[in-house]
Amino acid sequence: MHPTPGELVKRYGLHLKKANLSEILELYTTDAEIIPDGLASLAGTANIRQFYEHTFASIAINGELQVLSEQVYQDVAVVRCEEPADILDKTSGAVLKTYFREVFILEKTAADWKIKTYMFSQNPEQNVVAKEPLTPAL
Repeated sequence: MHPTPGELVKRYGLHLKKANLSEILELYTTDAEIIPDGLASLAGTANIRQFYEHTFASIAINGELQVLSEQVYQDVAVVRCEEPADILDKTSGAVLKTYFREVFILEKTAADWKIKTYMFSQNPEQNVVAKEPLTPAL
């Protein structure tokens, strides 16, 4: 049985928390686009790989992605999420509490749902209580 769009996005959240690059890339279409907060948009597998490699080299994300809505229209789905998170800066060891607001547009392929567009913004003011604070690895 194939996962629903919301289940696939939850899977993305688990892979993000574990910094599992290969599993994350499997969830995207080859021509997918990421529209990150405060950065230029990027598209295609090579650019998406580079985006996550840089992300995982510089920070660790400890959050719990929460699906707020899931709308399916034949071969397209829109999933809206929010995620209170602690962000560990791997260089300084500082931990920032933040709050991600995310929208995923998924496309149904012959095999499964895939992420076609991922857009996110951050609002640290919304993260009043973050779960399981990160500590730098020893």
